[in-house]
Amino acid sequence: MIRVRLYNLLAERSLSGKDQYELPFEQGLRPVDIIRREGFRGEEEEAIVVLINDEQAARETSLSDGDRVELMINMVGG
Repeated sequence: MIRVRLYNLLAERSLSGKDQYELPFEQGLRPVDIIRREGFRGEEEEAIVVLINDEQAARETSLSDGDRVELMINMVGG
């Protein structure tokens, strides 16, 4: 099982509309797959920061059963 959490406006703008949910583990599943399933592409996809088990990770990292994936918007302020 993969636990997914979407922060900030991501939950509101996602296809699922949820801020937390679980996915069945699939061999080869990556955060980018979850991001795309939620409807994010292009610039929106690129602005998403991925944490796996509380550590920043690449979108293409293969997930393991039991992982926690957190997705948040990379906020740049000034």
